[in-house]
Amino acid sequence: MLPLNEAVVIVVKSAWRLGVESVPLPQALHRVLAADAVSDVDIPPFNKANMDGYACRRADAFLELRVVEHVPAGAAPSRALGPGECAKVMTGAPVPENAECILIVEQVEETAPGVVRFTGSELQSHISPRGEDVRWGDVVLHRGRWLQPQDLAVLASVGCAAPHVSMTPRVGIIATGDELVPPESLPSTAQIRNSNNFQLAGLVTALGGLVADYGIVRDREEEISAALTRAFEENDLVLTTGGVSMGDFDLVPGVLERLGFETRLRRVAIQPGKPIVFAVGDRKGFFGLSGNPVSSFVQFELLVKPLFFALQGAGPQTMVVHLPLSTTLRRKNAERTAWAPVRLAEDGAVTPVEFHGSAHHHALSHADGLVHYPRGTLELPAGSIVPVRLCRWG
Repeated sequence: MLPLNEAVVIVVKSAWRLGVESVPLPQALHRVLAADAVSDVDIPPFNKANMDGYACRRADAFLELRVVEHVPAGAAPSRALGPGECAKVMTGAPVPENAECILIVEQVEETAPGVVRFTGSELQSHISPRGEDVRWGDVVLHRGRWLQPQDLAVLASVGCAAPHVSMTPRVGIIATGDELVPPESLPSTAQIRNSNNFQLAGLVTALGGLVADYGIVRDREEEISAALTRAFEENDLVLTTGGVSMGDFDLVPGVLERLGFETRLRRVAIQPGKPIVFAVGDRKGFFGLSGNPVSSFVQFELLVKPLFFALQGAGPQTMVVHLPLSTTLRRKNAERTAWAPVRLAEDGAVTPVEFHGSAHHHALSHADGLVHYPRGTLELPAGSIVPVRLCRWG
C-alpha cells in the first residue's frame, strides 16, 4: 500500500492543464483565476471620509470653525480649506484639500449659524488616505486562486469585469454493480439504492465542476467498456464506484487497460478507502472509487479533489483546523492513516459521530469534518489537539 502523501504526489504530477476562458464576473464564482488580477485604480481613489462629520485642518480642530460647504458621497469638494474653515462631509465622500481630520457629528455643536465647535477631547483622523488599501498596479488576487464570493467584490473594485479563468473540469460519474437500483425503486432482496452518484455529483458541483451522470452499469465487461468509452469522450475526468477491488466482478481495471489507460495507483494506505484505481490516458483521468459511500467520500476528499484543482492550475483547497477532542477516540488497527467523522461542538471541541464503518453514510450527514489518525496511532486522548479536515461547503 502506498502512503497517502506519496499517492497525492503521483496524482498531482499526473495532471494536465485545462484551457483558459474569459467569463462575466457573475459567472466567476468557484472558478480558478488563470491570470493575476491587477488594479487599475488606487483604492480608495481619493482621501475618503470614514465618518459623518466636519473635515478640517488639525491645527484648527479646537477652534470655532466656519462651515464653507457640504460634500455628500459621490460629490467632489469645490475648494481647499483655509484657516478656521471646515466642510461638512458624509461617510465615503472625498475630503477637501488640506483636510487632516474629521470631527464626528456626535462631538460637534453649532455655536452660531454656519459655525461649529468640537466638543470632544480626543482627536482622531477618520480619513482613509488615497491608495491606503490598494495602489494602481497592485496584484489583488493571484493566478491559481479559487474564487470565493468576497473575491468577486475585489475583482469588481479593480475593474476586472471579465476575469480569465481556467476551464471548468467536466466530470462523468458511473456506478457499477448488479446490486444497485435507482432511488425511486424499492430494493428487493440483496439490492441497495444507488447513493454514490448523487454524493459525488454534489461534491463536484460544490467545487464548481460540471457533472454528467451516467447512472448504473451492470457488472458486464462490455457494458462497463461502453459506458467508460462514452464518458471519456465527453469528460475530462471520470469517476466510478464499485468494481475496483479484488472480487470476481471487479472488472474496471481490465477494461481501463484495454482502453489504453495507464494505472498509477491501486491501493493507498488510508482507512476507509484502501482499494482505489487512478489511471490516466490522453488528457483524460480516471478514479475508480470504493462502492462504500464513506470510503468514496474520503477518497474524493483526499485524492480526487487535489487532481480537480491541479487541472485548473490551483493548489490544494483544504481547510484544516486544530481543535481539542471532547472524548478519547480509539481504533483497532493502526496499519493505515485513518479518518473518522466528527462534529464541531459549540464550545469549540471536537465530538465523535456515531460511526459503524465505511457503509454508514448517514454518519456523514451529522459530521462537519474528518479527524485524522496518523499511521501507527491507536488512540487519540481526550483533550489532545487534533487536525480536523472540514468537509462542509456553503
